[in-house]
Amino acid sequence: MATIYIKLKKPSSTVYFQSIIGTYSHIAWTRTENPRDAIIKIIVTDDTITEARNILEELKKEIEFDEIEIN
Repeated sequence: MATIYIKLKKPSSTVYFQSIIGTYSHIAWTRTENPRDAIIKIIVTDDTITEARNILEELKKEIEFDEIEIN
């Protein structure tokens, strides 16, 4: 399993982001890692990571976010 972390530019976009990614539950699962800082954890399998990244790139056209590293 792979994990992608993103930080939304606007915390108010959390529900919208979660709703959209939720429609792709066969590709990725999401969890709000830190609600105050709008950090979302996206969990994907090794065979769906490319498709998940493609979805995230398209989603950037609607919601502003950055991929971040968390140790």
